[in-house]
Amino acid sequence: MCGIAGVLDPSTLPDEDTLQRMNDCLAHRGPDDAGIHVDEPVALAHRRLSIIDPESGQQPMFNEDRSVCVVFNGEIYNHRDLREALSGHTFRTDADTEVLVHLYEEHGPGFVERLDGMFAFALWDADRDRLVLARDRMGIKPLVLARDGERVAFASELPALFEPDIDLGGLDHAALGTYFCLGFAPAPRTAFQNVSKLRPGELALIEYEDGRRDGGSLSVDRRRYYQPTIESQDPSLGTAATELRARVERAVERRLMSDVPLGAFLSGGLDSSIVVGTMADLMDEPVRTFTVGFDEARFDESWAAREVADYHGTDHHEYTVTPDDVRETIPGVLDRLGEPFADPSLIPTSVVARETARDVTVALSGDGADELFAGYSKYRGEHLSTYYRALPGPVRGAVDRLLGAAPVDRTTRVGELGRQARKFRRGSEPDPVARHLAWLRLPDDDAARAVAPLDPERRAGDALEDAHRDARQMLPEGDEFNRMLAVDTRFGLPNQMLHKVDLAGMYSSLEVRVPFLDREVVEYALSLPTSHKIDAREQKRVLRRAFDDVLPKRIQQRGKQGFDMPIGEWLTGPLADDFHEALESIQAPFLDRQTVREVFDAHRSGRADHAKFLWSVYVYGRWERRLRNRGVPLCLDG
Repeated sequence: MCGIAGVLDPSTLPDEDTLQRMNDCLAHRGPDDAGIHVDEPVALAHRRLSIIDPESGQQPMFNEDRSVCVVFNGEIYNHRDLREALSGHTFRTDADTEVLVHLYEEHGPGFVERLDGMFAFALWDADRDRLVLARDRMGIKPLVLARDGERVAFASELPALFEPDIDLGGLDHAALGTYFCLGFAPAPRTAFQNVSKLRPGELALIEYEDGRRDGGSLSVDRRRYYQPTIESQDPSLGTAATELRARVERAVERRLMSDVPLGAFLSGGLDSSIVVGTMADLMDEPVRTFTVGFDEARFDESWAAREVADYHGTDHHEYTVTPDDVRETIPGVLDRLGEPFADPSLIPTSVVARETARDVTVALSGDGADELFAGYSKYRGEHLSTYYRALPGPVRGAVDRLLGAAPVDRTTRVGELGRQARKFRRGSEPDPVARHLAWLRLPDDDAARAVAPLDPERRAGDALEDAHRDARQMLPEGDEFNRMLAVDTRFGLPNQMLHKVDLAGMYSSLEVRVPFLDREVVEYALSLPTSHKIDAREQKRVLRRAFDDVLPKRIQQRGKQGFDMPIGEWLTGPLADDFHEALESIQAPFLDRQTVREVFDAHRSGRADHAKFLWSVYVYGRWERRLRNRGVPLCLDG
């Protein structure tokens, strides 16, 4: 795993000092080595976390005559097969990166379709004056691209783009509107108008329109190289479980390649337990497993992780942290963000990654299974809402009033049920996109008034509508429930979950691999009927059947436990002063501070649960203040 950055400037040779500063911003992604290559009009930078061929895999990496150069972040799991199929090329290393330059020589930019892995890369073809950028199919690895007239710059993370003299274009209000509704700015948007994210499975070709560097204008051609059409199928549950298990086992085995210490996150939940159990079957030595326990019982799963570790005889490492330990990491994590990102589980995930990185460089995780196999509580609500929407009008009206009167308080069981009841009520819209938005949105109508000029519900609705349109093309025969899973896999995962895991892992120089997002696993899971994933009694049905023999009985029967921290309590308690300081520092005219104060008071009194929205305000306030202090032009009026 690594960090990459670069500049293409036809008018001025990019200087090495600028490249060095960009590279320094990515040092946490690659502490083992650094490299820079300047070849007018392009300059490429790389930070390396050594995993495959640590001794000789330095980057940038070249073909035989140095006419093709690449900087690469990620892993290519089929690189040995690809290498064997290439003839007439000279390989100088055993690194997976070197395969890219020779594949490009043979197949041009379309070589990306042959890659099985997680990756983002930039490849420079000096003979054609062509820059090729690409991101993996599932969006596991990030890549952002800035365009300022005839200049472009790219990087693994946004902060690296603050270093070159590139006009970021001011704040993108559409992206921020979506952020205040969903907690993130979805690709291709970022918080800046002139900066975009490559989408999962996207390729960008940057070259001169007339083929001439002198006087020619740059063309940026972006295309999706991965847009599958998945045929629905209906095997028996037993057959589906057998087929799924074979695919997951192959996915895990592919992700065991490493020349450095490797282990796995183990929460004690179903998904990470399956990954660990599969690793234990495949590996000759005990699996190294890592768990962070919390000394507050409602957040602690360490008992379950110990049970799985004992069941498989793993080399288990457990770290216990207090709420104070977690809370103290907040400034260090948030103050590295390139744009606002309001998933509060970034904080405990960063703690887990930090502790794991003390012992290994690579960790496998169970991310992705909840989206593919309907593991979250919102999917239970979506499943039940089918029956709720079928109720006669008068009956449904009476139930609506009852649910609307339920008390809301995440700190008590009754209050949490009330919160879920109100969310269920909002999530029973007849339109699937509106219903999906109701399950995902952070603010209720009262809180949304604080950022009304951004029109957050419409902005997020537009982004979700686009994602549902893609899902209808991907699953032409699928039902609404399966399309919701497809949207969460292709839209929610890369923009939220995978972004969070990449940030948390890379902050501690830890590579995280996600076998459930192997292409074979994803496409097979999405092809299966809803009934194989959820029914009136059970979620993740086919996944549980597939791995029932590698799970202790209590783990098989466990429900989903989230990875949330008590941010609602913290924001009105130990973080209250910091919250108000961040709020009062906000200069953007689209946020009404008085309305936020009213929302805060309603939350503090227990009249409403606004924890996630208030967290989004807190994260934004810290981010805006930090960038202003750095002198980054924000153009707050848009």
